[in-house]
Amino acid sequence: MEIPDGLLPPVYAWISGMLYGALLLLALLTAPWSKIRDNEAQHVFLGTIFMVSVLWRMQGGIQPGLDIHLLCITTICLMFEWQFALFAASIIVAVSTLLGPAGWSAYTLNVVVTGVIPIAFTRAFLYLCQRVLPHNYFIYVFLNAFLAGAICILLAGLASAGIQHLAGVHPERIILENFVYVLPLIMFGEAFINGGAMTLLVAYRPHWVATFHDRWYLDGK
Repeated sequence: MEIPDGLLPPVYAWISGMLYGALLLLALLTAPWSKIRDNEAQHVFLGTIFMVSVLWRMQGGIQPGLDIHLLCITTICLMFEWQFALFAASIIVAVSTLLGPAGWSAYTLNVVVTGVIPIAFTRAFLYLCQRVLPHNYFIYVFLNAFLAGAICILLAGLASAGIQHLAGVHPERIILENFVYVLPLIMFGEAFINGGAMTLLVAYRPHWVATFHDRWYLDGK
């Protein structure tokens, strides 16, 4: 899903670089650093980054820039909040860039497409659900994990396809047949892996999930 460098005009890298830089600075200033001060939290954070980095290596595609893989960014955002999710996405995309075909000049654009967009939707959707819907365990798992995960990979995929279409990288038919039409299929896998992971985490390790509050979702239920 990452876009290789050299396919897009430099303006895309400049715009994405400014957006990413601003968000990274905001994340550094507002991150709840106390949540990862103990060894357990640090090990969970780094272990999650490692597992998702491995997951991203399992990808398929026949055209440069049209590879598809699971993201699992929704789970990271729900576990660690958006600031640490952005840090994690930055590392994961760096690993993918180092080991894959995408070059460093497209790094910030790929972080925005595969990291910032899913993180922004996951956090905004969680905020909306927490304020509009009842604080219910099943709402949290099925909407904020299953559904949010599916929508996130759809948004990231459409963003990647739209950028490449606007830049004239691939003909519209190639993008549709080799990428866009496949997205609904991968949405089920993304929903399952995020929903399954969060179901297990809130059941057995709720203290690992920063956005899951026992007093909201469990107490008195």
